Order: sequence, then C-alpha cells, then structure tokens
Amino acid sequence: MLRFYSGEASHRQEIDRILPRLPDDPMRDWVRMVADPFGGGRGLVPRLPSMIAAARNHPERLTALAVAAWILDEIALAVRTFDEAVRSWRTRGPIPDGLAGVAALAYFEYGRWAQAREVCADIGALAAGKLDHAAACVLATDAMVLAAQGDTVEARALAERALRLVDPLESRSVAVHARRATAAAAAAEGDYESAYEQYRTLFDRGGDPVHYHASYPALPELAAAAARTGRHAEAAEIVERSARALAEGGSARLHALVERSRALLAAPERAERAFLAALEEPALEQRPFEHAQTRLEYAEWLRRRRRIAEARPHLAAAHDVFARLDARPWAERARAELRAAGTDVAVPDPHGLAELSPQQRQIVRLAARGLTNREIGERLFLSPRTVGSHLYRVFPKLGVTTRAQLRDVVDAGGVPRE
Repeated sequence: MLRFYSGEASHRQEIDRILPRLPDDPMRDWVRMVADPFGGGRGLVPRLPSMIAAARNHPERLTALAVAAWILDEIALAVRTFDEAVRSWRTRGPIPDGLAGVAALAYFEYGRWAQAREVCADIGALAAGKLDHAAACVLATDAMVLAAQGDTVEARALAERALRLVDPLESRSVAVHARRATAAAAAAEGDYESAYEQYRTLFDRGGDPVHYHASYPALPELAAAAARTGRHAEAAEIVERSARALAEGGSARLHALVERSRALLAAPERAERAFLAALEEPALEQRPFEHAQTRLEYAEWLRRRRRIAEARPHLAAAHDVFARLDARPWAERARAELRAAGTDVAVPDPHGLAELSPQQRQIVRLAARGLTNREIGERLFLSPRTVGSHLYRVFPKLGVTTRAQLRDVVDAGGVPRE
C-alpha cells in the first residue's frame, strides 16, 4: 500500500523491477492491481470475483481485495467485499487501520455516506495519537462527506487536521482528498476562485496528476470551477492530457468523468454530446452523487437553452439523490433550477411529527439518517414490512413524497436524531 498512499513515481519503478521476481500467485496479482490500475492491473479485473470467493473466511485477504476492486473502479464489488470483511473483522477485532480509510472512501462514492462516517469515527478513535496516517486518511474522507453536505467550517477544519498529520509528499493520496474537501467547501460557499486554486494543486505544473489514482476523479470539479472563473483553456488542457493518459487503461467511470469535464468546458455546439456520453455510461450510475451532479449540470445546460421539458426529469432525479444524501448545497441548487423550470418543490411539514406515535417518530428519525427498512427493523425489533407500512402512512402527514425529504422534516421540527 506504500505505493498507493505515497503516489511516488519512484515507488512504481521499484515495484516494476521487483514484480517479475515474485511467484505467480494472488499476491503478485494484487500488487499489480493496486500499483498499476491503468496498465497491467486493468487486465486482472475479470479474476477479482474468483479471488474474492477464494478468500472467504479470511478477512485480511477480503479487505485487501476490496481495496483492489475499489482502485480498479469496480465499486459495487468493492462495497460488497468491504461489507463482508467488516462483518468478519468485527467478530475478531478492529479492521486494519491501513485499509479502513479506503472502505470509507468506497462507501462515500457508493452513496452510503452515514456508513462512511461511521467507519471514519471508528478508525479515528482507534488511531488517535498512535497512527497518524490512518487518522489523516479518515479525517480527509470525513471532510469530503461534510463538504458535500454543506458543513463547510467543519470540513475545512478536518482537512487541515489531516494535512498536519502527514507529509503531503509522503502521502499524496491523503493530501489530494484533503484538498478536494477544502475546494468543495469553498465551492459550496460560492468562492470559486479559492475552489479552483485548491483543485489546481491536484495536478502539477505540466498538468499531470499529483497522485496517479486520487487526482483523476476531481477532473469535473476542476472543470466546473474553471468554467466559473474564466480558466477554460488551462483546465481543458489538463482534461485532455488526462484523457490521453487514460485512453487505454482508464476505467469506464473515469472515461465518463472526462466526458463530463469536457462538457463543462466545451463550446455550446459540443457540450451536449459530451454530457450524453457521460450519462450513457452505466458505471457512473453506481456512484449516485457523481451521476446526480452530471444530471444537474446537463439539466442546467438544457434549461439555459429553453429546453425546459427535457431538463425537468433530470432536475427532479438529481434533487431526489441530493436530498437523500443530505447534500444540501447541491439540493438547494437543484431546487432553484426546478423553480426556474416552473416546477414547485414540495415543502415538508415539520408540525406533522406531533401527530405521529412515538414508534412512528423513531422510525422517521432513523429513516432520516439513511437507514434502510431492514436496518430500522433490526433496531426496533420490527419486520421490514412493518417499517415500510408505517412510513407509507406517515408520508402524507408530513407532506413528503420520498424518504429523502425526511431529513428536512426532522431538522425543521427541531427533533433530535437518536
């Protein structure tokens, strides 16, 4: 994992030198996947499911393979494997600190933000004062979640703490995630100049990624900030340089992010083709936040060209995802676009909480935190069907139509989340 965290080119050269001497076994495959995801590691993707199946009952190996799946952008497989590994580790002891930070990142990308923060809290408590790098990893990840949710002050504070715990040159991955969080916080506050300056640090002066894996997913964020600050040419050069580097070995998800970045920077006659190329990629749908961001940006482009009817479905779908994730700056932006498109956005009724039974209020609080019906049932000793039935009956009383709106009801009602 040293190669992954450091992002240092000399480490890759050393790995390339050593790999041919290693036995032809799963360990060599794992090293290649983690160290060279856009080269030799990409060709090993088809072998991952069988490797994971062979690692059952071995949480150390499962966790390592989940890391490899995440690095290769096989996000659904990574999350399933992390789930299994975490369950196994919790029966035997804490998850390895050097790998847990990646689990939190995978949950964040997969849209399970509450779980990402739980992992960060668990590892942060174990690592505090003892394992600076592990602590920095989870602080940076937690900062990214909070920035996306609009808690900009805390996100910035966590990112700064992460950067104080490590040498950015020795752990470029931590530095990239911390600076992405700082940049996202600035963008949420409307300070796109500061946001662009932070995103720009993720690529060197020549436009190459500071970290061989962590920098690339920030391309659309860099492009969005550049478009708002008049730096189209500089950002477009970085995007196209990245596109060339990823042309052969880049994942489908990264290709979609390149297209989204191109769309944000392109002239009007070329933007739509790039937006559609990004949205047509199924891999992007597995990361709900990135997919919703793309739909919102495309819908904004459509509405500004008076194609209102085409924009509305994208706006509504994006808003629902942002509301479910509690990505408040993005939800507010989607609501503003919906109003501009002539669509009323339902306002939840916090006073309806008083009409609910104590058990129904418990269910609403837990659902507002993002728990599934099964997870709520396990906590309250109810069946998932009973939980679903309660939610079906309380929605009209609260003035909501989706689970994603429950967070607003709880917040507006001043009801503490238990």
